[in-house]
Amino acid sequence: MNQPKFGAGEVVRAARKVGLFWLCASSCLTLPSIALAQTTSTAPAANTLEEVVVTARRREERLQDVPIAVVAVSERQLEEKNIKNVNDLTVVAPGLSIQNTTGNRNNVTYSIRGQGQAFGQNSPGVVAYFAEVPDFSSAIFDLQSVQVLKGPQGTLFGRNTTGGAVLFSPQRPTETLSGYVVGRVGDLNRHDLEFAVGGPIMGDKLMVRVAGQTLNRDGYTKNLYNGRKLDDENRRSVRASVLLRPFDGFENLTIYQDDEVKESGSGSSLAFVAPNINNAPILSQLQGYLAAQKARGPRVINASWPDYTVRDGHGILNSTSLRLTDHITLKNIVSNRHYTGGQSYDLDSTPLDLLNVTNPPGKKIESTTEEFQIQTSWNAVNTVVGYYRENTKSPVNVGFDTKQFFSAPVLGALAPPLALAFPNGVAIQAIAYGNSSNSSEAVFGQVDWKATQKLTLTGGIRRTEDYRRSFSQTFLVLPGQPVPTGPTATGPSSSGVFKATTWNVAANYTFTPNLSAYATVRRGYKSGGFNGTALSAADKYFQPEFVTDHEVGVKGQTTLGDMHFRYAVDAFYDDYTNIQRFINLPTTPASTVTRNAASGSIKGLDVDVAAQLAAHFDVSLIYTYMDASYDKYEDPVQGDLTSSRFPNTPKHQLTLTPRFTYDLAGDWGSLSALASIYYQSGMALDPANKPNGNPAVALSAMGANVPGYTRVDLRVDWRDIRQSPVSAAFYVRNAFDKDYVVGSNNQLSTQFGVGTFLYGAPRQVVFELRYAFH
Repeated sequence: MNQPKFGAGEVVRAARKVGLFWLCASSCLTLPSIALAQTTSTAPAANTLEEVVVTARRREERLQDVPIAVVAVSERQLEEKNIKNVNDLTVVAPGLSIQNTTGNRNNVTYSIRGQGQAFGQNSPGVVAYFAEVPDFSSAIFDLQSVQVLKGPQGTLFGRNTTGGAVLFSPQRPTETLSGYVVGRVGDLNRHDLEFAVGGPIMGDKLMVRVAGQTLNRDGYTKNLYNGRKLDDENRRSVRASVLLRPFDGFENLTIYQDDEVKESGSGSSLAFVAPNINNAPILSQLQGYLAAQKARGPRVINASWPDYTVRDGHGILNSTSLRLTDHITLKNIVSNRHYTGGQSYDLDSTPLDLLNVTNPPGKKIESTTEEFQIQTSWNAVNTVVGYYRENTKSPVNVGFDTKQFFSAPVLGALAPPLALAFPNGVAIQAIAYGNSSNSSEAVFGQVDWKATQKLTLTGGIRRTEDYRRSFSQTFLVLPGQPVPTGPTATGPSSSGVFKATTWNVAANYTFTPNLSAYATVRRGYKSGGFNGTALSAADKYFQPEFVTDHEVGVKGQTTLGDMHFRYAVDAFYDDYTNIQRFINLPTTPASTVTRNAASGSIKGLDVDVAAQLAAHFDVSLIYTYMDASYDKYEDPVQGDLTSSRFPNTPKHQLTLTPRFTYDLAGDWGSLSALASIYYQSGMALDPANKPNGNPAVALSAMGANVPGYTRVDLRVDWRDIRQSPVSAAFYVRNAFDKDYVVGSNNQLSTQFGVGTFLYGAPRQVVFELRYAFH
């Protein structure tokens, strides 16, 4: 399926459309807001570290004064480390792990402290926010900051989580005319355009900002079957913001954003074949395909099913704040988001019709959120009380169409005449469809009490009620039959309500203005739900999971001679119960379900150090260590999995970033050279990853674990050339051209007997030119 390319003209036309839209939007949404996650970097003096200010707790604070583990990434750091896609965030925020699920790099699962895995429409353990709204947009352009908060959230944020939150904060309109234009060209026919422009319409009363981005690159994986290039990049986004301040104490911010993706799909590579598939002709062919794939390497595949990804999302959010008195402020955030999309992928990555999946374009999902807050500040006491509601629904049928291989024994059980007609098996179409409606409602509150000049105590509580409803059916289209057979799995609409009370207590002690220590204990909850593709009544439901997080840490900054250091170190222990895990089942047709493991624990350490070692040299190091293990994990089909590793949880993650800067003579500007060195140890991608005597688990473990890797990115910047607003940059991603795995699909323990890997991008060289004005 050939997808059209986006060009600069489309972005400009879209920007014009959005520019007209904001005039209506500013009057349509007049409900109130807050600023949840901004990072402000004040310009440092020579040979000093820049101050980092965050609002992770709904108010401006120095990063070192916030009593939780936070990785804050400024706009300049995003630029210098070439972060243009959410898959790259791991490089700047160790402790955040990102996996591309179902062999598709557009299906992203965030994981923090071993929590975050989700399948289908189940709730994630880590939630991404854009301008305080969950799951609104993950396009990375014209951002003020990205923050990664580690540990359970909910007593201050919209949605409850067990692992943490990722906060994207866009640039806001300002009182002065400012903006930029960036162009990039590079390997694989890279040609990107990014821009932003904004300023006052009526002084400091009405301000606007419009920004856009188009990312275009050819694919780097060739499919021999049809000659197409997979793993391309072809996406565009446009955003319009309106900030209204008609009188002192009132602020209304409206943002409209439109995102679109039209890409050729992801080139998964055949990595494993199970040795005991119950069909000799298929086994022989698969072994031949595997040998050929290993000889070619991961950048050339041979897959028969057409791969593509199309997505279109647009939404509007409004946040308003009203200061009633010097002590009381009302805030409100409301949003509405529409999403349509489709994707197709060859899960076996061979010329056989073994396991192919298509989510037809046109599926529709709508999400609305509402959050209201009352914030007070009385001398030594600050409080926040809030209400949150979210509704997500797919009012029309949303399904997938698969083509799966059925061996003769399976055909004999399903339809005996077919076993005689196809003694070597045959590919059969399976169609699943359904709809769902999910809502969440919560009240929450938090109190910060400055008990003494040095000691601050915090207490928070949240009550959440989640309502889930779903309906699904699965049909088979047998050979020679023009219409599907009766459903192989169906049932009445499933519904349920899941409730939980979560909380947070913390103490922060300030020894000096530059040294503090904290301790916190938090309770997190992730909703239960339903398995839409389950073929067994026993797998229709899964229960909520809970985590109790214990964290102690120290934050500070110090000077040694002419060298300046800032540091944050924390240790954590999580007690994790009723853990949700997805399992690929050897059913007919194939299905993947979420089940509850019994219990486990996660312990670890975070280290974040920044050092200005000389006037022209600074270095930063961020390191996370995690040791996650099950206390008990008994699966009814796969047996005892207690010794398995937590999926998507590397034991070691580290980023080291040395940077040199140099001011050129005269008016020639400044040069900087930076290296970003990221290391990640090996990890498991699937829950069943260590043999336990069960043959199915032994097969699954073959493809469940991936090795660690080191990735190095390099960048050189020439800023303010001849005292002009022009800057240039040259950078190399994956400088040593390493092959590393970012996702997988493991069907080794099913009747298909294959496992595939999805690899990260190869080395790319890019030139960038920027024009900025203010």
